[in-house]
Amino acid sequence: MRKADFQARIKKIEIVNKVLADGWAQSIRVNLDDIELTNENLLELRQFRPNEPVSVIIEPVQLNLLDIAGQNLDADNRGENEDYLTFTEEEASEPPPGKVVREFKL
Repeated sequence: MRKADFQARIKKIEIVNKVLADGWAQSIRVNLDDIELTNENLLELRQFRPNEPVSVIIEPVQLNLLDIAGQNLDADNRGENEDYLTFTEEEASEPPPGKVVREFKL
């Protein structure tokens, strides 16, 4: 199966809804910027033709803390010296005076 992997920055996402006589149509355009292509993946990308159906997966380059905590890490796959981030929460009867105990920002 042909595949082209490369990293880029999303420059613009454009969603267009059109009302037609017999229904509606939606098109989505994703413009990429700062594309990091090598000669190898450029050749792979050129194998695809316009209007060819493809599968698209968009993933962030950096994992956030929730992604790291949610991964199922098998003990067999870990090296002996590898440490992973763990979250622990202690129950306190009274919060310390003058200190922020928990702060959530959205």
